[in-house]
Amino acid sequence: MFMEVQAPAKINLTLRVFGKRMDGYHTLESVVQTITLSDSLTFESAAEGLFFSCSDPVLEGEDNLVMRAARLLQTRSAMPRGARIHLEKRIPQQAGLGGGSSDAATALTALNELWDLHLPLDDLATLAADLGSDVPFFLRGPSAVIGGRGELVRPITHNTAAAVVLAKPATGLSTGEVYSRLQAMPQLPDEEIFMRSAAQVMLNALNAGDVSLIARAMVNDLERSAYIMLPDLTRLRERMRLQGCLGVQLCGSGSALVGICADVEVAKAAAAELLNDCPWTWAGPWTMAA
Repeated sequence: MFMEVQAPAKINLTLRVFGKRMDGYHTLESVVQTITLSDSLTFESAAEGLFFSCSDPVLEGEDNLVMRAARLLQTRSAMPRGARIHLEKRIPQQAGLGGGSSDAATALTALNELWDLHLPLDDLATLAADLGSDVPFFLRGPSAVIGGRGELVRPITHNTAAAVVLAKPATGLSTGEVYSRLQAMPQLPDEEIFMRSAAQVMLNALNAGDVSLIARAMVNDLERSAYIMLPDLTRLRERMRLQGCLGVQLCGSGSALVGICADVEVAKAAAAELLNDCPWTWAGPWTMAA
């Protein structure tokens, strides 16, 4: 059996960061949305063993999240069969776009089918949380509000189409270092977080179908840390606004920036122009629910 599956990137439309939990992670509240930029993974049955290759040889190895996901699923399910997996990498690393997490979630769902395991989504979500904070979202996208350290995922539906432009400078940012510089808000009870929720404002904007409202509702608590660490982001943000982006903010912990545009043509024109300022750009729509 042979399968080819797309692993989409994500953007955080809102990202609020609260106090640290007992496990050392921060409490998050975020509205997350997948976009049509994606990695591609192929899976082929093997009698035994796991074999992994990647279009970027630097990413090959046992520590890749795809391999970690495959070995975790194989171990927990006592699966004797194996697989040959190839990853065609398009989502840049250290960008805040969740490429590695999306690849891991795709591996869990694809191998669950390839190996005829028939594990329910909740079981896969438990494994996903063991792999990383962003991984559970990719099992339940394309749109969701996430909480906890990322393992609490509440899918949402909306009918608002939008175009996005992404721009990433040559320098990446370490998620751990960005968080280490953060002065997080105090820990609050879940009900109080939601009452003061940037997520609720964003949900209202999505439901209203107004792209300009969505752009104004964007917020990311990690921006202050990221802009201090990489001052070029401030200049890139202004360039994106000049190119017609209605709103611009950091993607996750960076270093990519995302701009919301009125339509795809504006986004594509902006992406082409921004190549004069940074080595990688992309433009396209975000993912709509089927």
